[in-house]
Amino acid sequence: MKRYNRICALLLALLLAGGTAGCAKEEQTVKTEKEEITLWYYWSQSYDKKELANLVNGFNRIQDEIEVSTQYVPDEDFKKRLALSMADGNMPDLALVDSSDFHYLHAMEPFSDLTGEIEGLEEYLPEVKEACSVDGRMMGLPYGMNCTVLYYNKKIMDAHGAKVPETWRELYDTAVKLSADGHCGFALPAVQSEESVYSFLPLLWSMGGDVDSLDSSESRQAFQLLRRLTESGAMSRQTISLTEGDLLQQFVEGNIAMMVNSTTMIDSIRDASPYLKYGVTTLPAADDGTRISVLGGEVFGVTKGAHQDAAVKFLRYVSDKDRMVSYMERSAYMAPRQDVLENQYAEDPLKRSMIEIVKSARTREFSVEWPYISRVLTDAMGEAIIGEKTEDEILGEAAERMAEIRRGHL
Repeated sequence: MKRYNRICALLLALLLAGGTAGCAKEEQTVKTEKEEITLWYYWSQSYDKKELANLVNGFNRIQDEIEVSTQYVPDEDFKKRLALSMADGNMPDLALVDSSDFHYLHAMEPFSDLTGEIEGLEEYLPEVKEACSVDGRMMGLPYGMNCTVLYYNKKIMDAHGAKVPETWRELYDTAVKLSADGHCGFALPAVQSEESVYSFLPLLWSMGGDVDSLDSSESRQAFQLLRRLTESGAMSRQTISLTEGDLLQQFVEGNIAMMVNSTTMIDSIRDASPYLKYGVTTLPAADDGTRISVLGGEVFGVTKGAHQDAAVKFLRYVSDKDRMVSYMERSAYMAPRQDVLENQYAEDPLKRSMIEIVKSARTREFSVEWPYISRVLTDAMGEAIIGEKTEDEILGEAAERMAEIRRGHL
């Protein structure tokens, strides 16, 4: 009987073991690896980084085929590193580039053609599509818009009985008046970067100047103002090493009374100094009333290759109208789609007012030559601010360099 019981127990154990093994086999699932793609970007402001991270994380969560990762490259190194990656054949799958650099980079290594790949492109504003259109084809996808504006510290203005300047002549007088008690009256970025050109072009253009006539009397007025501001002490010569982000920090700390900067800085100011009393308005006009702002923004470029389809799927996620309504409301940028922009920031009067300014903003030149032109402008800006060379020397050399660029000698 005992032997019988042992045999029954053994048979039961084998039966249970077989059943358990069978269940374990049935529960096994095939785990597929996600296709990994990399996105490079150069935004330094925490607010912009957070919104990009939200988009990427949202995309990664809603599907199980693609995993997007991001890599931050500082603005001053971004263009160089991306160009080197093109030369090495080791480009990121996606790059978020300045709209003014897109054609230059596309000429080095063409991005993937997105024509017919993204729904709703007809709703994108013509001026933002122009930045990434090549021979009538859409070679990129615009992310958002911004423009140059004037920020001013209300507390400092009130303490000196100053009014918001309406003209560049008034800006000079006001900046001199506000340059006291340990702060400068005015600043704009003048570092070797496109953001400095973005801030300076409204002054150059409103004066009647142009990049192809830098030694004209109209262009001279713009560079003369930079020199007068620094010689009077109303603008620090340190601006030649300050980025937009650096100026933002100086502004919220009360070291600068007025600054030219991007509309995207509004959210960063709110985060950095919630109780700061400040205003944002249109840039000053020339004496004849000409008032100009510059349109800025970024464009997604997709690298041709094994992962371009995955990258396009991410851009379809980004460009979806309903999703854009949601994330652009939180964004520091203005939407590139007209059907989203028209209702954006309805509950935020300050940011809503920026939309009216951006509607009349002027675009920069979208060409292969632009980065070289940009370098000429920032060199001339820096020399005008430092003040070691004469005005004739600075603008004569700049005009000659421009002529060489136009002749194709890059």
